[in-house]
Amino acid sequence: MDKAAVSRASSHGVALTVRYESRYPNGPNGEYLPSYDVAVGCEVVGGNVEAALADLRNFLTPAPIREIEGWLAELSVIVAKRVDDEFSEALRLTAYASRLSRYPADVARSVLLKQTYKFFPTWDELEKRCEAMTGPRRHMIAALERGPAPPEPIRRPATDEERARVKALVDEMFPMRSPEMRAAAVDEALKGNCMVGEPNA
Repeated sequence: MDKAAVSRASSHGVALTVRYESRYPNGPNGEYLPSYDVAVGCEVVGGNVEAALADLRNFLTPAPIREIEGWLAELSVIVAKRVDDEFSEALRLTAYASRLSRYPADVARSVLLKQTYKFFPTWDELEKRCEAMTGPRRHMIAALERGPAPPEPIRRPATDEERARVKALVDEMFPMRSPEMRAAAVDEALKGNCMVGEPNA
């Protein structure tokens, strides 16, 4: 679905690049658990950002509660779980369904019916999977709301006149410093001998 979201944005001339980082969790007894990637940001380039944003917000649409309850009921008959009284079962169904309704429909369905569980999953398990799957879309939308990054300023070497002005100022401020130290201060003030914009602006 994330690929579909990127494709929809590209149809509006917007390029989205999601950045990921790997996570290497440990279990309660210190054992290594399977690694996974999480989205940590997104870059936006060009195009009709408003149209892309309107499209991508649709990718966060949740499923109706009734549908989520049906998925939970299906999960409950294909995995092992403790036997509870009717009230506890209904309470669990309501609690899980209301929490899963915070996530896109395809994410909720995937974590319930596309993943493999030996025992009925805790909410903590489901939430982590939902967050990981929803993360890329949230970052795409947040990046579109911010808009494309401003272009990098054009940098150029300092002119002789600009360097002379900075040198005169440094000489006036630090007359007791050695010539070498004043020269280093000039270089630092010019940021590596690069300036922004047009000469003498």
